[in-house]
Order: sequence, then structure tokens, then C-alpha cells
Amino acid sequence: MHLNGKVINNQQPKIFMNSCKRVIARLDVKGKKLIKGIRFEGLRVIGDACDYAKQYANNGIDEIFYSDAVASLYGRNSLIEVLRETSKEVFVPITVGGAIRTVDDGRKLLSAGADKLALNTAVVRDPNLINKLSERFGKQCVVVSIQACKSFNKSGWDVMIESGRERSSKDLFEWIKEVQERGAGEILITSVDKDGTGLGHDNNLLEKVIDLINVPLVFGGGIGDINHLRSMFINHKNLSGVSIGFSLHHKKLKISNIKQELKKQNLPIRTFFTSKHISFIKENVTVGIIDYGMGNLQSLKNAFEILGKKCELINNIDDLQYKSSSNLLILPGVGAFPEGMKQLYRLELIDKIKNYSKKGGCLIGICLGMQLFFEKGTEFEDTNGLGLMPGTVECIPNKSTTKNHLILPHVGWNKIMSTENDRYIWEDKITDINQYFVHSYAAKFSKKIESNTICITNYGGHEFASIVRDKNTIGLQFHPERSGMDGINLLRNIIESLYKYK
Repeated sequence: MHLNGKVINNQQPKIFMNSCKRVIARLDVKGKKLIKGIRFEGLRVIGDACDYAKQYANNGIDEIFYSDAVASLYGRNSLIEVLRETSKEVFVPITVGGAIRTVDDGRKLLSAGADKLALNTAVVRDPNLINKLSERFGKQCVVVSIQACKSFNKSGWDVMIESGRERSSKDLFEWIKEVQERGAGEILITSVDKDGTGLGHDNNLLEKVIDLINVPLVFGGGIGDINHLRSMFINHKNLSGVSIGFSLHHKKLKISNIKQELKKQNLPIRTFFTSKHISFIKENVTVGIIDYGMGNLQSLKNAFEILGKKCELINNIDDLQYKSSSNLLILPGVGAFPEGMKQLYRLELIDKIKNYSKKGGCLIGICLGMQLFFEKGTEFEDTNGLGLMPGTVECIPNKSTTKNHLILPHVGWNKIMSTENDRYIWEDKITDINQYFVHSYAAKFSKKIESNTICITNYGGHEFASIVRDKNTIGLQFHPERSGMDGINLLRNIIESLYKYK
């Protein structure tokens, strides 16, 4: 089997280390309505999709997966308005799928509030779309959704398209290998035969595919009670998450009970902030978000509104001319390092951002935005960064420190841990706070960047910088705006620290 062109040993265990197991709510939608059927047929309206997403987020769901059930049928994705409305109150990651046929389709959905793009019918018909989206937005953003149905005339499973309505000519196992080689950063497999039944997952299917997959795997279809979940996670240690629709919608399973059971089994789970109280940012700041076509801008704007600050999008170089100490610029980012620098260069923003930071302007980079602060990135090719921080952004090693293969990208909830420099952000050390990560590249924690590192995160025994700071410039490798109330409060603390210790 191959991963990025390299042969790996299937017998060597593949592992997640430190990342939490994910419970993902699957919401099939038509327009703004949540719908659900059995085996993708007999679809019935359940309620308002946004209302269900908010309810699940408030109850501690780890992610939301929106699937436009009729997008392929009508040749369009109607989720943009649903995404915008959901992102106003939902601050956990959102994956969206349905009629994503071009890079521009993906860009629009990411701008509207999506964090990852799920692809099925379009990439079965045009597999090169996986490569294009991966190169533009980074493989961590590309989820290939595979709907598998038991074959009629042979043992095995067929790959289904058009929301489970048609059989394709793809061989399931060959397709799994191909999508990984093309740049899929995550695979979501749904059993069509079990979908909506609540009778239990297709364990035979799961056992057949799990050793073929070297990226995060989410599995769904038929999950009906806590025993199904227990057996899935206990018997398949490298399963990243489960996708549940029917049993959540019909209250056969409660998120709190799921988390309690996983904790009882000593599995890592995300703990989340239960209070809805959020304090406004005290500082009188004007927030500008740099729009260079590489970020989930909507959720970030909504996070600042929760914190009592209106934002403006900035993509005109003249907007960066102001020097007032009351201004705050945010460099977000979803995508690949070379493409990020290319877009900044295209908009003539590179020198403007560097000068803004060097002259004392407050600047925060998020995920790719943080990576661009460093001297160089090595994703796809060596690319010069903004040079605001010393060091190089490199791929996390695909072996853990125990020599097992480490599953990449690093997708999900993981802890950030304080260093001795943490006094610049909070009074008490952070030792048990989960934030949402989605990346394969990071700034390795080393002597070169030690003095700039506020927090570190461990994945498979490899430590990388998850918060860095140099005077008025701070970088966050995770997405606080997608990390629930913990992330929103952390973002507020970071902003206030910028002005307190400027």
C-alpha cells in the first residue's frame, strides 16, 4: 500500500496519539430542512437543520457534518445560507458536502463557514478534483465521503454516488487507495445498507477497510446504541470518529451518555466549557480580518461579534496603512503554505503585513496564518514565509516516538500545554484545555523558537508550537473560533494580553 508515494507495512499498527475520539453529528439537508431516511431512501423532514446543529453543539458534539442530500440531483449546493446562519451560534468544526465541482465551489463554502469539504459524486467522476482542492486548500481540508453498499453479484461493496442512489464502477478498496494518493486528508465511510436503521454498524466493512486507510477515518451507518459505539472504538483503536444521524435525531442516543461511556473506557474525549457566559473584550480595538482567499472568515467574524467586536474584511493594501495602536489585524488560514504566500503576493500584502508588525501593530495568525509568520515552509516545496518568527514549518513525522505509524493529518481535539512563557497570556498554567487542530505541518518545538513559544502540543510524542509570540505578534496553530466556548474565551484572553504586555 502507498502513502504519498511511499510503501508502508500494513502489519505495523497505525495510531492516533493524544487526539480525542470524535463524535460527529451528520445532518442531511434539503434547503434548510433536516431530513432523514433509511438506506438513503424515503427521506422525511425532521425539522430545521440549523436548530438541530445548535442543539448538538450546545450538548458537546465534536463536529457537525452537513450533507446536501439533493445537491447532485439539482447540480447545485444550497448550503451557503445554512452555513452562515449556523456559524453565528455554532463554534465547533463544520464539514460540508454536496455538488462541490470546482475549486471555486470549495472557496465559497469555506468563506461561508465550512472548515472541511466532503466530496463524493464529483470526485468519482473527476478524481483530479481531489488533487486540485488539496493543492489549493491543503489535504487536511479535503474529506472524501464514500457511501458503500453490498455488491449484488460478488462479495464486497460497491461505491455509491448521487446520495446512495446509483452504483459506480469503482472498486471500493482500489478507490480508498487512490483517494489517499491524490491528497484526501480524511475519509468518511457510510454503510448504505445500515444507514438509518439503528441496527448496528457494518463491522465486516469496517474491518475490511480500516487497515487500508492511513488518514483519519470516520465511520457511520446503523449506529443505534452505546454498545455499538463501545465496540467500534475498543476494537479499532485507530478509528478517529463516528458519524451519527438517525439515533441522535430520534434521541436514541444522547451526546452526554456517549462521552461518559467513552471516558469510562479510558478513551480520550473532548471536555468542553458548559457555561454560555462570555466576557466582552475590554480593549477598545478595531478588528480587521485579512481576506486573501484562504480562510473560514464567517466563523471568525462571528466569534468576534460574540466577544462584542465588529470586524471588517481587508484585502485592499490601502486598508493596512493605518498605524493606530487600537487596531488589531487577523491573518486566518485554511490551506497550503505555498498557496497562502502566493495569494498574499498577488494582493501585494507581504510587505504591508511585515511593516505593520514591525511598527508595533497587533497581529494574530490562525492555523495557516500562524505558519506563514515563520521564515520558511516545506509543504509541497520550500517557500519563504513572512519571517516574523524564527524557524521552519515542517511536516509532522509520520512515525510516533514508539515507531508506530502516526496517522496524518492531525485532525481533531488536542491539548495545549503551557511553557514558562505563558505569563504573557494567562495567570494560571493551561494543562487540560482541548482546542481544535486540522493540519499536517507545524513549527517543531526547538531551541530556535523556544523563547517565542507560549504553548506546545504533543502528537504521537512529537512536540510542536501551538501558540507563539514575538512582542505584538501572536500565532495560534489551532482554531479558537472552532473550539467551543473554551476557544472563544482563550481568544479574548490572547487579545487582551497583546495590549497588556505590548
